[in-house]
Amino acid sequence: MNHLLQVKLRFANEKNKQRPGARNLRVRDDTTSEKIDALIDDLNAVLRYYRGVPKMLDRILIDVNYNDIIAKSNRIKEVLKPAGSVQTNDVVVGARFSNAPAGEENHIITYYVDAATIERTIQELRIAQKFLEDRLNSKATYKNFNEPDCEIDYSGYELSKSQLRHIVVDCSVIDSFSVPRISETPESDTFLVTFYQTELPLEKLMEKLKVDETRYRYSSYGKDTISVTKDFYDFLESHVPYMISMISTDFSQITIDQIVGAPTRDEIDIPAPSNEPVIGVIDTLFDESVYFHDWVENTDYLSDIERSIVRNDWKNHGTEVSSIIVDGPTLNPWLDDGCGRFRVRHFGVCGDRISVPRLVRKIKEIVTHNPDIHVWNLSLGTEDEVSKNFISFDAAVLDELQFQKNVLFVISGTNDEQQNRSPRMRIGSPADSLNAVVVNSVKRSGIPASYSREGTVLSFFNKPDVSYYGGDYDERIVAYSPYGKEDVCGTSFAAPWISRKLCYMIDVMGLPREVAKALLIDSAADWDYKASTHLHRNTLGYGVVPISIEKLLSTESDEIRFVVYGTSESYRTTNYAIPVPKDEDGKYPYIARATLCYFPECTRSQGVDYTGRELSLQFGRVKANGAIEDINDNVQDEETAHVDERQSRKDFRKWENTKFISKVLKRRSRPAKSYEDRLWGMVITSKLRLGSRTENGLNFGAVVTLREINGVNRIQDFIRACTLRGWIVNELDIQQKLELYNSNQEDIKFE
Repeated sequence: MNHLLQVKLRFANEKNKQRPGARNLRVRDDTTSEKIDALIDDLNAVLRYYRGVPKMLDRILIDVNYNDIIAKSNRIKEVLKPAGSVQTNDVVVGARFSNAPAGEENHIITYYVDAATIERTIQELRIAQKFLEDRLNSKATYKNFNEPDCEIDYSGYELSKSQLRHIVVDCSVIDSFSVPRISETPESDTFLVTFYQTELPLEKLMEKLKVDETRYRYSSYGKDTISVTKDFYDFLESHVPYMISMISTDFSQITIDQIVGAPTRDEIDIPAPSNEPVIGVIDTLFDESVYFHDWVENTDYLSDIERSIVRNDWKNHGTEVSSIIVDGPTLNPWLDDGCGRFRVRHFGVCGDRISVPRLVRKIKEIVTHNPDIHVWNLSLGTEDEVSKNFISFDAAVLDELQFQKNVLFVISGTNDEQQNRSPRMRIGSPADSLNAVVVNSVKRSGIPASYSREGTVLSFFNKPDVSYYGGDYDERIVAYSPYGKEDVCGTSFAAPWISRKLCYMIDVMGLPREVAKALLIDSAADWDYKASTHLHRNTLGYGVVPISIEKLLSTESDEIRFVVYGTSESYRTTNYAIPVPKDEDGKYPYIARATLCYFPECTRSQGVDYTGRELSLQFGRVKANGAIEDINDNVQDEETAHVDERQSRKDFRKWENTKFISKVLKRRSRPAKSYEDRLWGMVITSKLRLGSRTENGLNFGAVVTLREINGVNRIQDFIRACTLRGWIVNELDIQQKLELYNSNQEDIKFE
C-alpha cells in the first residue's frame, strides 16, 4: 500500500481574456414574425391580468418560459430590460423548471419589472417584427447573423443594430410569457410559504390584504417566509397567487423504526474518555443512564412547553445515533472502521416531530455557540418529498451555515415508510442540502436498503452523496437505546458512520473539510463509477464508502494518490507543471481520476439556479499549445467550444459543488504520449451566476489518483520530482498523525 500524499501546489491566478463576440441565434433556433406576434399577445395578457387584480406591488412579476435549460450568457438581454444602467439579469427573482418529463424540462425564470418596461418591450417587439418582415422575409436564423458572411441593412428603424439583434436573439430562446403560479401543493396541515422578494415587507402585505388576525395566524421567518395553516394558505393562493414563490411542509418528523426482538441491557466495558475528537449530534433527547454516558456531553435543548410533555420514547432515536458515533464498532464488529471512539456533544432538540423553522433556529444557535465542532450529525427529516423546483427552507439554512462557517453537516437520506415503494420516493428535507454530505443506506451486500429514497435534487444535483451500511428490515445493525442493545435499520443509522470518518479526517488527520469530503466521495466512486450504468445511481449516490478508514487514506501500490487544497480568487486558478513520472519510453503509463469539492454561497430565492458560483475542473496532460487535454474532455470553457447548458450540466456537472472526473479503466489501456516533454496540469475555472466579477476567494479541495497500467510503483519518483520543484509533499501516515494528534491534546503541567 502507498500512503496518501498531501501536495502543496503553487497555483497561479489568470484573468478571463475571452471577449464575447456579437450575439447570434443558436444553430437550431429561429425567430419568426408569427412568434413575435404570439409574444406580444402574451405580454398584453400579462398586463391585462395585473390591471384586473388589486394593486399590491410597485412592479410586475412575470415569467419568461424559455425553450431550453438556458445558460446565463443566453438569457434575455434586451427584452424586458429596465431603463437606465440596470441589466435584465439584475431583476431576476426566481427560477424553476417546467413540468416536462425528466431530461426534457426547460427553464422558467421570473423577472420583476415595471409596467412601463413591458409596454416599451411590446413597442420594441413590433419594430423588430417589422425589421424581420422587411429585411429577412419574416424569419431570422443563425446564418442571417453569421457575420461577416451575411450583411444586413439595419438603418431606418428606431432601434440600433445591437438592440435589433439582441431582441431577435432573445425571442429565439423564449417560448412564452406568463403570470407566475405555483403548480404543486404538498399534502399538509401547515405550510411554509415563501414570497418573491420585492419592495413589499411581509407585514405591509398582510395589511394590504386586510388579514383577520383572529382567524388567520402566522409566524414570520426571515423577510420572505411565513408559516401558515391550510385555510390561510388557501386565502393567500386566492388573493395573491402570483406572489408565492415556494411552498413546503412545516414539520420535520422522526419515524421510529419497529424494534425486532427484546432489547438486551448488556454491561459493556468502555474506558473513560480522554482527548478523542468531538462530533456534534442534533437529534431527539439522550438517555444518560446508558453505559457510554461519560462520552456524551448532553444538552436538553427543549423549550419549557416541550419539556412539560416529554415522553419516554423521545430518548430512543438520539441515544441510538450517539451510540454508533461513540462505540459503533464494539456493537457491530464487522463495521470496525479503524477510527476508534468519538466523544459526542449531543443536543436534544425535539421528540418525534418539530416545526422546521423552530428546528432551524435551534441549529443556528447550537452551531454558532460551538465553533470548535467541525462535523455535525443530523438524522432528522421530513416525510414529504423535496420539491423539483427549490431547495427546502431547512436545507438552505444548513447550506448558508456551511458557506459561512468551517463546518460540515452529515445528513441521513430519509426513509420511505410507504407500503408500496414503486417508484421510490424522492428524498425528504433537509437531505437536499447541497453543501452537506447526504447518506443513504445499503444492505451488507451493497444493494440499496428497501426503504431508501432517491435523488436527484432540482432535477440535476447528485443527492444522496454516498451510501453506507444502515441495515434493512431483515438484516439490521446494532445500536444502543435506553433499554439496551437493539436491532435497528434506517438512513439515520448509516449517517453516523460517515460522521465518524469525516471527523477522523478533519480532526485527527488535520485535513480541510473540502479535502475530507472529496476523499470520501472519491473512495465511494473509485474506478467503477464512470463506467457504471448502475440502475441505483440516484439511490446510492457516488457509491458505498469503504468500511476501513485506511482505504480512504492510502492507496494501492500501483497508484499515486494525492490531495491539493487551494483558493479560487480569479477566473482561472492554474498549475501546468505537475511532474507525473514517465516510463522508460518517455510516455505516461496511467489512467487518472480526480474529485473536486467546494462550499459555494447559495441563494434559495433563485429557485433551481441555487448555487451562486461554479468551479469547473480540468486535469490532464499539458498539450503543445499550453492547454490541458482533460481526462473528462471538458471543453466548455474554451473559446471555440459550442456546448449548451443542458450538455454542460449532464457531462461536466456545471453548477454542482462536487466534480468527479475519470478515465474508464480498461484491460488494455496504453501509455499516453508526452506533448513536447510537457507535464500535467490542473485548471479550476470560476463563474458567477448573477455577477461577472469574482470578489471573494472560495476554498476548494481535490484528490487525484493515477493508476500505473503496468503495475509499477512510481510514488517515490513523484515525491522526488515534486520536492525538486520546491513543493512540500507530506505522506499522510495514519499512525504518525494519530500520535501527533494525541500529543497536541495533552495538557502541559508547569512545575
